[in-house]
Amino acid sequence: MIVAETGFEDCYRQHVARLVALGETMAGDREVARDLAHEAFLRLHRHWESVAGYQDVGGWLARVMANLLIDHHRSRDAQRRAVERLARRPDVGSAGIELEGDGWATLVAALPLRQRVIVTLHYAEDLSVVDIAEALEISPGTVKSALSKARDALRSRGDITDA
Repeated sequence: MIVAETGFEDCYRQHVARLVALGETMAGDREVARDLAHEAFLRLHRHWESVAGYQDVGGWLARVMANLLIDHHRSRDAQRRAVERLARRPDVGSAGIELEGDGWATLVAALPLRQRVIVTLHYAEDLSVVDIAEALEISPGTVKSALSKARDALRSRGDITDA
């Protein structure tokens, strides 16, 4: 049976379990695998008109999943390296936040990962919004929004004050 005849929903049911299992094997994390599998199916849905006619839609999905996993690991590794660099820098950020020792890690621990990385790059590494956007491959607006939300969260907890 040709995939184009069975429809997207049938294709999803046919391939989702195998794709999640593949992702879990590669990532070692079932939740990450599920998220990336769903992203792969979103991409399939966007390109359904052209991909539905392929002989091996499962192979196409596996390639997309592998690329998503590679991107995920690159991003995670880059974020980890940035945080490790910051942990080695004893100084004070421009917001008057102590960056020495475990203080910084404790301060930002409750923030979502993206916000932690962005505020760390901005305040500890003194990177501009544009530089952060380029490094993380996101828009400058996303960086500004994350900085604002992180500052608001830290302010609401009393961890920082307006100077």
